[in-house]
Amino acid sequence: MTISSTSDRRVAICVCTHNRAEVLKRLLLTLRDIELGDCDPANVELIVIDNNPNSATRDICEQTGTSLPIRVHYTTEPEPGITHARNRAVAVAIERGAGLIAFIDDDDVPHSDWLLQLLKRQHATGADLVFGSWVLDEQMPDWARESGIFRSPTKTKQDKKGGRYGLPDCASTCNLLVGKDILLRVGAAGPVFSHAFCNSGGEDKDFFIRAHNMGASLASAEKSMIHRIHGPERYTARGLIRRGFKNGCSQVNMARYHGDGNRKLKLLFTALAKILISLIVLPFSIFSRATFMHSLYRMAKAAGVLYTTLTGRSIKYYSR
Repeated sequence: MTISSTSDRRVAICVCTHNRAEVLKRLLLTLRDIELGDCDPANVELIVIDNNPNSATRDICEQTGTSLPIRVHYTTEPEPGITHARNRAVAVAIERGAGLIAFIDDDDVPHSDWLLQLLKRQHATGADLVFGSWVLDEQMPDWARESGIFRSPTKTKQDKKGGRYGLPDCASTCNLLVGKDILLRVGAAGPVFSHAFCNSGGEDKDFFIRAHNMGASLASAEKSMIHRIHGPERYTARGLIRRGFKNGCSQVNMARYHGDGNRKLKLLFTALAKILISLIVLPFSIFSRATFMHSLYRMAKAAGVLYTTLTGRSIKYYSR
């Protein structure tokens, strides 16, 4: 399989980052070993979007980028927010001639053939959206792994049918390949990544749903693998509470734009039930850190559902 610019097969790898120069450096160093197969490295480019423009991030790109087998293009998006950064990435990639755009998070570590496996699957299926998979951080604390809060994609009957909204369980921008054509089609009706999800997250799933509703074809590339590396703050009580609350807000926003009244009502009553159950269980879970943290997370998520349902607002999780 050869990527040819004449057949609009140039590839842009897009990474959005916000004040995490050292984490980004780890990703760039990992990409030194990227496998491209028969793909011409001249047709593959790494685009870094700095959502908190600073010299440290720029310097990392300039210094480390020279050791990569592909070009590194650094640019900025001064408007804070994950949707602004992602939309900037799409715009820059298309402006620079990309026909296929891969997304990966700055704090994850891909296998060397991660991109190649995405491209092979896209070549075999012609899919507009190809979703890769991931595994959890090997250094994750045992209690966090046991809690079930963090998980890798699973193969269940629901996944085979397509989960809620018709998306596979692995659908995420942490490992994604998307074609330019569907991005242009979705973008013609408004921002590719809706600013309604700027603070709470969920902008990737919202994009996938809208693209799917427009007839986009989906495929999964199980051999495309990344390691999800979470910072230590993610495993603190405060970190879990903030993330749980954010995910609850996002659930309500998703139901607001892609569900119906019954879905929102179900979320509300389920949240009330989970808060009640968690309050009962919490005192008895102090002897198991995994159970205790899971109860805190579940309560925070339910609280997020209640907050957004009652106020229409979301936590500003991505505007820190």
